[in-house]
Order: sequence, then C-alpha cells, then structure tokens
Amino acid sequence: MFLLLRIEGALTMACQRCLGEMRHPLALDHRLVLARDAAELERLDADPDCDAIPVEGRLDLIALIEDEVLLSLPLAAMHAEGECPQGDAHIT
Repeated sequence: MFLLLRIEGALTMACQRCLGEMRHPLALDHRLVLARDAAELERLDADPDCDAIPVEGRLDLIALIEDEVLLSLPLAAMHAEGECPQGDAHIT
C-alpha cells in the first residue's frame, strides 16, 4: 500500500542575508509506502529508492503533510547572491 503526496504552493520567508521577504516555491511530489508493522518497515528501509513510514491504526494526514513541508524547507532561506533588494540592511 502506498500514498501519493503532491503539495504545491509558495511560502513567504525571511531572507537570512537581508531579512527581507522572499518567495519560496513549494513543489513536493512524493510516494510513501505504508508499512503495516516493524518487520515490513525494516524490509522496505533496506531499499534506498523506497520511502516508507509506519502506519499503526489511523494515519494523521495533517501531521504527515506538515512534516513533509517542514522537511522540504531550506535550512537558511536566502535570495540568490546579488538579488537582495537594494536598501535593506545586509548581515555580514
């Protein structure tokens, strides 16, 4: 059993260079295999091309979506070099 997860949108984040707003596009297209028990999860985790999650009882889709979005965010969001808006204070 698997779950196809597609999330598209855009987030407004603070640039860590200039502290100004920047748009961060979000486009996730992920296939998650649902493991029924620990043995199946261990077997699936051995395959490097397989993303498996344990499912015992009910699956909390809201928490899963939140986790996938958070994991996709950059560690330090920044405009590309030289693209910070003029006039903003730069952190050195």
